[in-house]
Amino acid sequence: MRGARAQLAVALAVAVIAAVPAGLPAADWIHRLGIDLMLPLARLVPDGRPAVAAPIYVVAITEGAYGAPALAGAPQVAWTPHLAKVLSALDGAGARVVGLDLVYPTTLDQPGLVPGYDRPLLHALRALAGRGALVMGMVRLSSRSIEPERRQQMAAGGGGNIRPLNLLMDEDEVVRRYPAAFDSTDGTMIPSFGAELAARAGAAVPSAAFVLDFRPPPGALRTVSFAALHACAEAGDAAAFERFRNTVVLVGTELDVEDRFVAANRLAVAPSRVEGCDGAPAAGEPEAIVSRRSISGVHVHAAAVQTLLAASAPAVLAGPAAAVAVGLWAFTAALVFFRLRPARGLAGLGAGTGALAAGGIGLFVAEGIVLPAITMTVAALGAFALIYAFRFVTEDRVRRRISHAFKHYLAPALVDRLAEGGDALRLGGDRRRVTLFFSDIAGFTALSEHLADDPERLVEVINGYLACMTEVIQNHGGYVDKYIGDAIMAVWGAPLPDPAAEENAVRCALACLAALDRFNEDFVVARHGLPPIGTRIGINSGDAVVGNMGGATRLNYTVIGDAVNLAARLEGANKTFGSRLMIGEETAARLPQDIVLRRLDRLVVKGKTRPVAVLEPFGEAKSLPAGRLALADAFHAALELYEARQFDQALARFEVLAGGDPAAAVYVERCRRFIAHPPAADWDGTFTMTSK
Repeated sequence: MRGARAQLAVALAVAVIAAVPAGLPAADWIHRLGIDLMLPLARLVPDGRPAVAAPIYVVAITEGAYGAPALAGAPQVAWTPHLAKVLSALDGAGARVVGLDLVYPTTLDQPGLVPGYDRPLLHALRALAGRGALVMGMVRLSSRSIEPERRQQMAAGGGGNIRPLNLLMDEDEVVRRYPAAFDSTDGTMIPSFGAELAARAGAAVPSAAFVLDFRPPPGALRTVSFAALHACAEAGDAAAFERFRNTVVLVGTELDVEDRFVAANRLAVAPSRVEGCDGAPAAGEPEAIVSRRSISGVHVHAAAVQTLLAASAPAVLAGPAAAVAVGLWAFTAALVFFRLRPARGLAGLGAGTGALAAGGIGLFVAEGIVLPAITMTVAALGAFALIYAFRFVTEDRVRRRISHAFKHYLAPALVDRLAEGGDALRLGGDRRRVTLFFSDIAGFTALSEHLADDPERLVEVINGYLACMTEVIQNHGGYVDKYIGDAIMAVWGAPLPDPAAEENAVRCALACLAALDRFNEDFVVARHGLPPIGTRIGINSGDAVVGNMGGATRLNYTVIGDAVNLAARLEGANKTFGSRLMIGEETAARLPQDIVLRRLDRLVVKGKTRPVAVLEPFGEAKSLPAGRLALADAFHAALELYEARQFDQALARFEVLAGGDPAAAVYVERCRRFIAHPPAADWDGTFTMTSK
C-alpha cells in the first residue's frame, strides 16, 4: 500500500511538472508547432469540406514573367502600364476585390524621367477603388513605413484602401498565425491586408490574430500567370477574365528568392501549378514552381483570406486546456511506466505516441482542433525518464554504477572532482568544446611480425606503452576515452570543462614523446632487445557531443563529432610528413606564445572537403636548441615562396633542409612536380590527401 501511494504521488508530481510549463503563454508556439507535423499526414485524409463562397486567385509574377516579350529587360517599377492593363481587365470582369501585394514607393512618372508614365495605373486604381474593390499593401517598419508612391495612394482613395502586409512569426521564425489588425499611432486598429480582403468578400474577421489553415479545399486557391493575363489583356480577350467575376484576386510575386517565408506547411509544401488564361498550364512557365520549404508572401496572404472565408482557423489547445491535456497524459504515462519493465515501457511509449498522433490527426482533419501533441509527447518522454530514474534510484544503483563506470578511466583527482560536481556527470549527450588526442604506434605491423612467435612479449610491450602514455595523459588532466588496439583516444574538456584544454593537450603530447624515448631506452631496448618503437599523435579542437553512448546493457562515455574525426585523420597524416605530432588550426589558435609551432600545410584530409591548416609543435622556445628554431624559420620562408607559386626558389630552399627534415623532402617532390606541371590558376596551396 505504501508503495502504491508513493507511485501515485510521484505520478502526480510528474503530471504537475509537465502541466505547468505547458499552460504558460510562452509554450503556445510549441503547441502550434504540432500543425507542421500534422499537415503532411492530414493531406492523406480526404477533405470533405465544401468549396468557399468566393474562390481565391493569385495572379503571380513568376520568374517566367521576366522573359515575357512585353516585360523582358525592364525593372518592375517600369511595369506599371502593364499592371494597369491587368487590373483594368480584372475590374471589367467584376472581381469582388483585388489585393496588391506589390509596393512601388518610387516611380518613373516625374520630371526629368517619364512624365505621365503612371497615368494608366492611376486610372486603374481609381476605378477599382471607386467601387470598393481595391486593397493596396504597405510594409510597416520600426521607425517608418514603405508605402505606395503618393499619387498611387491618392488614386486608391487614401489610407482606407492601404493595409499592412506584415506577417507574424513564431519564436522559430515560422509563420503559423496571421494578424487581424495592427495598432496605429492614434490608438485605433488598422486591419491587416488579408483581413481587409476577407472582410470585403463578406467574411467575419476576428479581433485577434488567428491560426492559418493550410488545408484549402480542392480548387479553392488557384495561381495564374501575370505574364499570360497581360498578353490576353493586350489582345483584348475579355473572355479570359470572366472566371474572376465575384472572386478575390491577389497580385504578387512568386519568385525563387524574393518575399518567401517558411510557414506551417513547410513539411507539406506542394508545387504551385501556374495557369494561363484558359486554365491550362501557362506557356513559358514550368509545369510547377520548384518545390521547397518556403512559400511566397502572396500565398500566405491568400491562405489568410481562405481561412477567414471558410471560417476554418484551427483551434489550438493552449493555456489551461493544454495544461490539463498534458498533465493527464503525463499522469497516465507515469502510472503505466510504474507497472512495466523498461523495455515494455519503451514499447508502450511508442504505442501511446502512435495513438496520440492518429487521434490528433483525426481531430485536426474533422474538427480543426490541434492537440498539444508535441508537448504531450515530450511529457511522456519526460515521464519515462523520471519514472525509470526514480525506480533506479530507489534501488540505490545510480551512484554505484557511475562510480564504477569511471574509476578505470580517470585519474583519482578527476574522479573526486566529478563526485563533487553534482550534475557534472548526467546521462545523455551534451554539446561542448573539447580537444581530442589520438596516438598510434608507428610501425606496429613490423613489431607484430617480429614477435609473431612470441605474442606474450608483444602484449607486454603494448601494455607497457599504453601504461606509459596513460600516466602522462592523466597527469595532464586528460580523460582516456578508449584504447583501440595500440591506439589511444583521449579528451580534454570532458567530462569536466577545461579552459586550457588546448594547451594541456599539446603539452601532454610533448611530454608523451619524451616519455616514449625513456620507455624505449629502459624497457623496449634494454629489457626486450627490440628496436625502439615510435608513435604518431594528432590533436584537434572543436565542438562535439559528449556523453554516455551505447545500448541498454553497455554504455561508454565518449565523444563524437567532426572535430573527433579530424583529430584521427591528423594522427595518420603525420606519416606523410615524417612528423610525430600534428595539430589542427583550432588547437593552435589557443596556444600560448611560448610554444613554437611549425606550419606544415593546408590539408584536405580524406573524407573532408574543407582545407585546414596543420601545424607541428616543436616545444617551448626556452628549451629548444637553436637549430630547431632556425629550422622552423627557414621552413616557413620556403613555404611562403611555395604558396606564392615561386616553385624554383622554394625548391632551392627546401633542398637545403631536406637532408634532415622529412617534411622539407615532401615539398621538394611537390615543387619539382609543380615546376613540370604547374597547378591550376585557382590553386591556393591546399593539398588533398588520398589516404589516411
